Amino acid sequence: FNFQIDPMYLEVKNSYSNLYEKVEIVPLVGAPITPENDEISTEMPLPGALADYKLLFRSSKSFLSKEINRSFWPVLGGVSLIYIILIAILYLIYRNLEINGRLFKLQYDFINNLTHEFKTPVSVIKIAGNNIKSAQVLSDEERKMYGNILDQEADRLNNLMNKLLSFSQIENKTIKLNKEEVDLEEFTENLVASSRIKYADFKISTKIDVRTSMLADPVLLSSVFQNMIDNAYKYSKAGHKILDIAIQQNKKNFVITFKDEGIGIEKAEFNNIFKKFYRIKSQYNQQGSIGLGLAFCKEITEFIGGDITVKSQL
Repeated sequence: FNFQIDPMYLEVKNSYSNLYEKVEIVPLVGAPITPENDEISTEMPLPGALADYKLLFRSSKSFLSKEINRSFWPVLGGVSLIYIILIAILYLIYRNLEINGRLFKLQYDFINNLTHEFKTPVSVIKIAGNNIKSAQVLSDEERKMYGNILDQEADRLNNLMNKLLSFSQIENKTIKLNKEEVDLEEFTENLVASSRIKYADFKISTKIDVRTSMLADPVLLSSVFQNMIDNAYKYSKAGHKILDIAIQQNKKNFVITFKDEGIGIEKAEFNNIFKKFYRIKSQYNQQGSIGLGLAFCKEITEFIGGDITVKSQL
């Protein structure tokens, strides 16, 4: 038997469709096939019984460009994604280092300020003690003066330690909240009276418009009031040490406002003043502060279910 195979009836499967647009079987000898202007072609002779024929691979330049782009963009996208991830990782590392550096500075400043806060009363107590020890005779007036000095500085140390302890307890939610009915008018007037004794040149006025008593922890509430009063005095210029305390009651809450005529706070500092250990750089804040006052007030206010905000005009 003799078999004749006509190659022109054979179907060629293009397994590399991303490389070759067309694959054809053409005679090895015959009229030459002229590729089009934008076409690239490759030939490959067939073996054996099909030796008189060849495979012709054709691809237009536009087809090749399209296939190259289709393969290139996913690679470019992958490389870009890796690049973005690396940039993000570097940014997170930088941000973490920056935050750690800022935290280290805050803690360093806190230790320095805390050391100064303890050092001042300790030095005063030591000087007063040495004077008492070295004096052969003390008059009643001198004895009373040194006694007052020792009491005041001991109270100062005690208040500082209590503030640090209370802040830690409130921050860790380990302090017990003892709520009771507080008569805000009587409560405020008592604090104002003691503050007027403490600050003789401080003009404090109150305006209290409430219908009921307030359910709160009087000790913690007193700490907030006292810190706000102390801050108002400390950050006001001589001759402008004025504080207005207003308390109003709406349907749901008590609104307590402390308004002074102090040096003011820049708007950019509004988000910082309630941070732990943070101190605004000013001539009024070079010493005597550990950066816990307003942070302490915020922690207490939120702990007892309230909120604290600031408004300022320079």
